[in-house]
Amino acid sequence: MTEAIFGLIGVLVGSGISWFQSYWTTNKEAEKNARYLAIRVVCILDKYMEDCANVVKDDGLYEGQRSSEGCLVSQVDIPSAPNYPEDVDWKSIDPDVMFALLSFPSEIEDGNRIISAATIIAYPPDYQDWFDERKFYYCQFGLIAHKLSNDLSEKYGIKKKKYNEWNPVDDFSTELKAIVQRRNHRTEEHKAFVKRVLG
Repeated sequence: MTEAIFGLIGVLVGSGISWFQSYWTTNKEAEKNARYLAIRVVCILDKYMEDCANVVKDDGLYEGQRSSEGCLVSQVDIPSAPNYPEDVDWKSIDPDVMFALLSFPSEIEDGNRIISAATIIAYPPDYQDWFDERKFYYCQFGLIAHKLSNDLSEKYGIKKKKYNEWNPVDDFSTELKAIVQRRNHRTEEHKAFVKRVLG
């Protein structure tokens, strides 16, 4: 009887050790996959954020000059949405972070459609509505990319890229505030115009 009990205990201990080894190995592999994904995606997001900053800084001048027609013309093409690698295990990271990352390109597409629509109400020579709409969305996209990158870096222990004399959050936030004020002012002007026309 005693031998049977010891045998049963031995089987249970052996099974427990085997289960723990399997669990530990699986967890370590998931952590490794998550960190690999984070490193790859952080690099992509940081580059995208820098591209957003270039769009926001685009003043429509070529070497300080307007076009031959006296108009502002964009000098920076909008960047492609972040193109994430296919060789990563998305299930290895937190589901909320995964959703935020994977839905980001869709948000960018929506913003780009609104920017395109702004060409209807933007008039030469400055095309102010269009430039402001572009800056409005790309400030936000830059801030989102920065936050997602920071969240991944903190969660997975990745050393963040340093910018010597540039604070992306401050720059995007300051520009966004100025654009919102201009947009609000134009909205009030449009309302006043419609009110005058309609009596």
